[in-house]
Order: sequence, then C-alpha cells, then structure tokens
Amino acid sequence: QRDAEQHLRQQAAAENARRLWCEAHPADPKHPYLLAKRVSPYNLCQRGDVLLVPLLHNGLLMNLQRIYPDSSKRFLFGGMVKGCYSLIGTIAPDLPLFICEGWATGATIHADTGAAVACAMNAGNLLNVGQRLKRQRPEIALIVAGDDDRKNEGNPGRTAANKTAAALGAGVVMPPWSGAEPLDLSDFNDLANWRAEQ
Repeated sequence: QRDAEQHLRQQAAAENARRLWCEAHPADPKHPYLLAKRVSPYNLCQRGDVLLVPLLHNGLLMNLQRIYPDSSKRFLFGGMVKGCYSLIGTIAPDLPLFICEGWATGATIHADTGAAVACAMNAGNLLNVGQRLKRQRPEIALIVAGDDDRKNEGNPGRTAANKTAAALGAGVVMPPWSGAEPLDLSDFNDLANWRAEQ
C-alpha cells in the first residue's frame, strides 16, 4: 500500500511538473542564481523568478527542482528523485559522459569540457543514475565528477563518488585544489568561481 501511495504521489508530481514546464519560458541568463554561479542557463526554464531544473526518468519529465533568486532549492512535493537526472548537453560517442551532484556543478563541467553531464542532484543518487545510464548507453565512457566535502565528517561527496565509480567501473575526478582555496569550497563550480575572483 505504501508503494502504491508513493507511486500516486510521484505521478501527481510528474503531471504538475509537466504543467509548470509548459507554462515556463527559457531561463533568463541574468537570473540572480545564474549570475552568482557564473553559468549559462543551458536546459533550464523559468516561471516568474523561479528557475526550473528538469528531472528526467526514462526520458520523461518526472520532477522539477525549483531554484529561487536567493539560491534556495526545492523539489516538487512527492516527486521522484531516485534514478532521475538533469542532462546538460548531448551524449556523444566520442566524448565521456560525466555524472555529478548539483546542476551548477554540471553546467561548469559542461562549459569546460563540451561533454554531456547528468546531474543527479545529490550524492545518494549518483549510483542510481550511473547504473541507469550504463544500461542505456553501455558504449559511453562514464566519469563521476565528485563533490569534495572536505569540511564534512566522512566526506560524503568524495565517498559517494568513489563508491559509484568503483561499482560502475567508471573514472572519477575531483576538483583539482591547489591548497590555497578555502575549505568550505567543495565542487567544480565553487573552484571555478573562486579562481575567477582571484
């Protein structure tokens, strides 16, 4: 019964996601979040002053992450997250496919490499997304681009990235710190912005 109720909530959230997406327009590159992160909008849409990050499952829009001007983020109530991802760029046979946590991190990696990036939204979803992509595109080289949560006990970002890469037989990359960066920086977007400010 619990599974059935969860399925109904996920379906309702998916219908809501598609309705909101249809009412949205391409994201404004001058949205405060995009300016703060120094990234292009890529696959985002916008409704009012809220950015919408599309989360796909088997090619279908199942959920949205809403990003507000103050950078706070929320998924749709009851929406599916496990196994869902937001794809930036086009998967190409001659390029690797990166898997990362947050959307801004993915946008930074895509801008730097030109390769497609699947944004899993959190460390706990990296493996689910990786397994799904490996089944769908076994010929593509996967690389897990981890968050390096250096200040957090057990470094959950690095731990999840290494575990995912090992399980998938994938590569793994971490932000290439020089040692001068503040310890509260953890991902590729943090590093790119810190370098831009120096």
